Amino acid sequence: KDYAIYFITLVLGVAIFYIFNSLDAQQAMLEMSESKRHIIDLMIQMLGGVSVFVSFVLGFLIVFANNFLIKRRKKEFGLYMLLGMGKGGISKILLIETLLIGAFSLAIGLLIGVFASQFMSVLVANLFEADMTNFRFIFSSSAALKCLIYFGIMYLIVMIFNTISVNKCKLIDLINS
Repeated sequence: KDYAIYFITLVLGVAIFYIFNSLDAQQAMLEMSESKRHIIDLMIQMLGGVSVFVSFVLGFLIVFANNFLIKRRKKEFGLYMLLGMGKGGISKILLIETLLIGAFSLAIGLLIGVFASQFMSVLVANLFEADMTNFRFIFSSSAALKCLIYFGIMYLIVMIFNTISVNKCKLIDLINS
């Protein structure tokens, strides 16, 4: 139940991040007058800055949610240690979980983001009364690459925090939590 909320948050974060970063590649924005094109370029520059801000917010959200999940599982980790598992083994479990959740959330988030960005492109094109006769489905590889890089860095930071938090814990603290 807790991981479902975490997973949905990650998927939505990836999708929103892709949508923000894919607007410049959308074909609908290329078919408009020069004055409207200038407005779109300005909007895309602003969204680029917003996407960096959103990535920081999502990064803090991911770290916070992950720390919440770790705190809820401390007794479980204490039981693992009591049964003979070392801190390295617990760190390995958390590493694999983070990798799996990260990979699945990236894949599903990118898939949702690709389709949602098409809808956003049509919405923006209608807002600026752009010519939609040559509209086609666009996949922005640069936006996908940004998602992979930014979220990869976020997941790497989460893995480092997980390792540090597991290595700082003592068995008695884990069992009593």
